[in-house]
Amino acid sequence: MTQFAKVQATRGAFLRADIAVIVIVIVLGMGFADFFSSGNSPYLEKVDINTSISSLPSYSLLSFVRSLIALILSYIFAVIYGTIAANNKSLEKIMIPLLDVLQSLPVVAFLPGFVLALISIFQGSRWGLEFACILTIFTGQVWNLAFAYYESQRTLQPEFKEVAKIYQLTKLQKFFFVDFPNGYRPLIYNGMMSMAGGWFFLTTCEAFTLGNKDFRLPGLGSYIAETFATGNYINFSIALVTLLIIIVSTDIFLWKPLIAWVSRYRDSDDGKGIQDDNWFLNLIRQTSIPEIISNFFKKSILFLFPKSNINESGATRKYLIDNIDKWGTVISPKNWFSDENVNKIRRSSVLSLLVTFAIGGLVFTLLPKLPSFGQTLASLSSKDWFNLMNAVFFTGIKVLLVLIISSIWTIPVGLWLGLNPRLETFFQPIIQNLAAFPAPVLFPLITLGLSFGNIPPFINATLLMCVGCQWYILFNVIGGASRISADLKFVTQIYKFSLWHRFSKLYFPAILPSLATGWITAAGGAWNASMVAEVVEFPGGSMHSFGIGAELASASAQGNYQKLIAAIICIVVTLIILNRTLWRTLQIFAERVKD
Repeated sequence: MTQFAKVQATRGAFLRADIAVIVIVIVLGMGFADFFSSGNSPYLEKVDINTSISSLPSYSLLSFVRSLIALILSYIFAVIYGTIAANNKSLEKIMIPLLDVLQSLPVVAFLPGFVLALISIFQGSRWGLEFACILTIFTGQVWNLAFAYYESQRTLQPEFKEVAKIYQLTKLQKFFFVDFPNGYRPLIYNGMMSMAGGWFFLTTCEAFTLGNKDFRLPGLGSYIAETFATGNYINFSIALVTLLIIIVSTDIFLWKPLIAWVSRYRDSDDGKGIQDDNWFLNLIRQTSIPEIISNFFKKSILFLFPKSNINESGATRKYLIDNIDKWGTVISPKNWFSDENVNKIRRSSVLSLLVTFAIGGLVFTLLPKLPSFGQTLASLSSKDWFNLMNAVFFTGIKVLLVLIISSIWTIPVGLWLGLNPRLETFFQPIIQNLAAFPAPVLFPLITLGLSFGNIPPFINATLLMCVGCQWYILFNVIGGASRISADLKFVTQIYKFSLWHRFSKLYFPAILPSLATGWITAAGGAWNASMVAEVVEFPGGSMHSFGIGAELASASAQGNYQKLIAAIICIVVTLIILNRTLWRTLQIFAERVKD
């Protein structure tokens, strides 16, 4: 049986483990207390950001809590969305193009609607801005996770599906025993990239300007933006170091233990023992917390699905009993249509009916506003529309160059690391820290350095977009390479394949599904980053590169809602066309090549 293993230790080791866990809980508790205090504060048109060093700890905790809440919401959404899209062919045709559109929209496309709507709902408190900030960070994290989990379900090996049929697993059992474990690695590896995406737009999410209105929240992002704008470069540098400490601490206390835990699900055995010994994971095991959580989980599930209802065949019963301590759940297929479950289905049908009526009511509420919406767009001339379409084309060329430039180095490096677990263990935290660093705060300095070389704005903006988007490809290539079977690699050694033949016959086909996901998410990240890469203010000047990101930034700063909506429409139409032609074809080809 798979249980949380207790590490043999002295009484002093147990005491140190308990103290360490208590300290972490207290620090997180302080962060959540500051978060609730910030939300309950009265709403102000402009919040003064305290740029003293003493405010950094509180601001840092606030930003971390917002990012953590957004990450939890992102995981929940990604698993639900990816499961539905991978198992429903009809909905998949709508959900995946929609996901591509949403992940490619710049954050400024979400911020105005989030801010204005939530402020009107939470009048008198700052909860509107808090929820708008969390949802905006959510939009920077969730799409990558959803694509990664969807790809893991689409590429699930057929033998696992056969095992589920042989043991007559229900849909829920198949999800917990087969589907969900297959998504562990991509969820964790892309979770690091997603959290990095949240930090990437931290300054934009916490310090947002719309026309003459300045929406700010106390946090590390607004602190960084304020110190840089006021020329307080000493505190600005200290804030960057603080952010680096948060990123490293998150890697030590969150991602490394998760990677060590998930290493048991590695298809190949060449990484066994490399990452499965993590000091913090062992520290957690020395406490009573995992056992308490496990017992609570099992008792809750067994209360809902009593063991007395089990009436399985011998093989199936043994399989389920062997996994009861791991998952804490046993559900009998023969009881799937029991009276209790039929009542649940009926209740779910009533719930679906209520949701349908709610959506219908929302649609009919918005219908009267469509004429005014049409009049708003009609105020734009044909020249304005042509200019926006031209801007989309130029930004699209930059996105293509970003994918080409990034792939040149990320594919070989990602294969090198993914095929060598020891190197992956060493370089993974370094890559994660580089990916998580909010590059937009350094864009002014990078642009200032590039300006001395008289580099054209078009190339400058393309290089800036590469800074944050190349990591999407690298993480996915590493994840795809790490799932290559050791048996297949052994076959290439027996037949003495050359390096090129190994790449063309094994490595590239094996990583292509993950690489396709990396290209899609990197392209979405590049469209997203265009807003901060095409217009950059730096000490002594500014850089302006023509593109849809620059048009969006200009419309947002001027409060030109007509132009802002029209620009979003142009991006959405372009992304739908790209998804239904380029990306959909690439995904189908990747699945066929892998099979």
